[in-house]
Amino acid sequence: MPTRLNWTLLDPPAVPRLLLWIAVLTLWTAAPALAGEDPPVSAPAFTLQTLDGHEVALNDFQGNYLLINFWATWCGPCKVEMPSLELLYRKFKERNLKVIAISNDIFGAQVVEPYIQAQNFTFMVGLDPKLKISNQFGVISLPTTFLIDPQGQIIGVLNGAENWSDPKTLLYFDQLLQIPITATENLLPAPCQETQKVSC
Repeated sequence: MPTRLNWTLLDPPAVPRLLLWIAVLTLWTAAPALAGEDPPVSAPAFTLQTLDGHEVALNDFQGNYLLINFWATWCGPCKVEMPSLELLYRKFKERNLKVIAISNDIFGAQVVEPYIQAQNFTFMVGLDPKLKISNQFGVISLPTTFLIDPQGQIIGVLNGAENWSDPKTLLYFDQLLQIPITATENLLPAPCQETQKVSC
């Protein structure tokens, strides 16, 4: 079972279920999963527009692990971690790991597109200028990253910037993606979180 010194697993007896940042003092709705008493938390159903003009929904990713990264162009820590997120995406994009970076920029593509193009990032970028999806996920700071399993369950949350190209992180995902995937369950939307202001 892959481990990291600064991460903890949501489901220790089973296969690694991503990584919950130990420094997080507020354990939102995913907290019951730590106690092993309640069923896993389903990711909120969403539909959004991508930077290239397409519309994607949570159901489109069924059968894959999905890494959702909430960020903004005005967020310094977000910019610090993004090159390593690109490396993670390129390494595992053919192995059932999907990445979508959801921008909280209120001016949308007008400010996001120049930045993404200048950095040559190739992962999917979604636009959430009204913070609708961010509020559904209960995001209160940027960057915040969620890992969702092939059945649509939230299995990990990370608050703050991360070096996604760290060897231990790459090893974790390498081992996670070797686990056989059986996506036989439907994705069920969870109740939306209360509206919260997103800040960096």
